[in-house]
Amino acid sequence: MNFRRNQGGNTMYTLFDFMTHVKGIEYIISVLSIGAFMVFWEVLKPRPFSTLVSNGKEDLTYLRRSGETMKYIGKLAAAPFIGLMYVVMLPIGFFFVLLSEGVNLVVQGVSTLLGRDVSFDWRPMEAYFAGKKRKQDDANSGKSAKK
Repeated sequence: MNFRRNQGGNTMYTLFDFMTHVKGIEYIISVLSIGAFMVFWEVLKPRPFSTLVSNGKEDLTYLRRSGETMKYIGKLAAAPFIGLMYVVMLPIGFFFVLLSEGVNLVVQGVSTLLGRDVSFDWRPMEAYFAGKKRKQDDANSGKSAKK
């Protein structure tokens, strides 16, 4: 299947390429539609954008009074670098999780071969029942000691 757009040379060879392209355009259209509706809704008000202007003025007045303008500008300037650090750390986190799950799988497999049931997962229901067992065992041992 060969879908062609204009003669710009964008050729789509698979259905996946086509669906990805169409979904991308759908998302762009939906975001633009939501934004256009918000602007349209604001225009219908008696004083359009008055809330936005008043809030902006209040923010600027606060910045002037607080004297911490440079602190906020520094935070604003650091935002792209923090985002970049997050993007760089994602693959590292992925490989860490992959490695830990691999180790978990190997340890569980070896313990199963040895006849032991080992679980490294924590589930609220298992913790609840484990607590109930301990309380019952403590209660039973107390009864047998009294007899």
